[in-house]
Amino acid sequence: MAKSTPAQLFAKFFRVFVDTAAAPVVRAEAEKRMDAWLKHHGKTRADIQSILAQAARDDAAAAPPPPPSDPRDAASAEPIDPHDTVLSLVCGAFKTYLAVNSHEYVALALWAMHTHVYDRYMVTPRLLLTSPVRGCGKSVGLDVLSRLVARSELTDNITAAAVYDTIDSLLCTLLMDEFDNQELAAKAALRAVLNAGYRKGRKIHRGVGKNRRAYRVFAPIAIAAIGTLSLSLMSRSVVIRMQRNDRWRELRRFDFNDTGALDRVYVQTRDWARHVKLDPDPALPPELVDRLADNWRPLIAIADSFGTEWGRIARATAVFFAKDYREEDVPVLLLRSIREVFDARGVDRITGKALLEALHRLEEAGWSEFTGVKGDRSPHRLRNSELRAMLRTFGIESRNVWPMRGAPGDRSGRGYYRSDFEAAWRAYCGEGETGKPANVIPLRPPEDKQNP
Repeated sequence: MAKSTPAQLFAKFFRVFVDTAAAPVVRAEAEKRMDAWLKHHGKTRADIQSILAQAARDDAAAAPPPPPSDPRDAASAEPIDPHDTVLSLVCGAFKTYLAVNSHEYVALALWAMHTHVYDRYMVTPRLLLTSPVRGCGKSVGLDVLSRLVARSELTDNITAAAVYDTIDSLLCTLLMDEFDNQELAAKAALRAVLNAGYRKGRKIHRGVGKNRRAYRVFAPIAIAAIGTLSLSLMSRSVVIRMQRNDRWRELRRFDFNDTGALDRVYVQTRDWARHVKLDPDPALPPELVDRLADNWRPLIAIADSFGTEWGRIARATAVFFAKDYREEDVPVLLLRSIREVFDARGVDRITGKALLEALHRLEEAGWSEFTGVKGDRSPHRLRNSELRAMLRTFGIESRNVWPMRGAPGDRSGRGYYRSDFEAAWRAYCGEGETGKPANVIPLRPPEDKQNP
């Protein structure tokens, strides 16, 4: 603690002397010391006001500077190239630490910036950083985000109760790492909180006895996980699919003790958010429909605020993500996979058994590790009862089928004709190509035998 100046010492005696609540003996002692100080310094009581003024100046000089509201606000005001927009600076920040493709850099930057203005829109898309294995940069991605997003809260493990309590009390951007360890499929409460917070105005109600409370859950959330999560959460997310590659040698190692450059970008982003006027309903590419359009509406509006060129780039990015988007319900994904089977085999009919076996061979579709329509079951091979139940929602029922002569497995049995699916494909899958190679399924499965 710094030593008091002479003027500050006198001010202490004076405050006690004028304190009417103090005991008389204490006030008398203070007056005695005050007079001794004046005599020692050659002053009289006529000088008291000037002495107190000097004490106030000494107090102000000794006071520490007020802490910034956010540690990142203390970032040095280093000059920034006036030709760089804030959006390009945020993109550049991700390029410094992560190895993804150009569209993904744009998506990451737009999502990070949207956390500063998310409350202006009806939805806040989740950001999902996923990879097939560990060591692909997901945790680094969250570290970088933690320095750029608004009111970041980074966690490696969290319960449903902690999610809604944290969001309600802090109104933060929640960044959740190692989420594949959360066993989301078995935690309905956690799924409900994450899904509810996607739309503005949604709340979670909890209570004990007669005491009830509504928790606000509308807030941006970013998640890092190996593999995929529930379909409902994936459909609400901008999904960055990260992979290991050799570019890591070109990247800067993230260090929480050396984030000055990121903090300066954060300050620029925060100031941009305070003054920007955003279009509440920007024009969207025709490829963006339903929930996909909801996810990208605030992101494209942000890009438009930086001019037509950034708007064009953002729309191209959204279309890129739309090609890899799986926002449909599981039964619609099943329809797409069944169309692949028919296209690959070149037949107009198939038995239910042969169809099920073919679906299990579609490695990328995941029917050999099916987790249920709601994504809340343990992984298993799609069962015939589940196949029939999902098709029944489209009015498609199995019937007696006699495969075409010479086709693999030329036997009669319960199955389906291609014509059974045509109306559903037009209504839910469009007329375009499936986007899968035609040789995914062997034309003659080894276990099938032809009748003589």
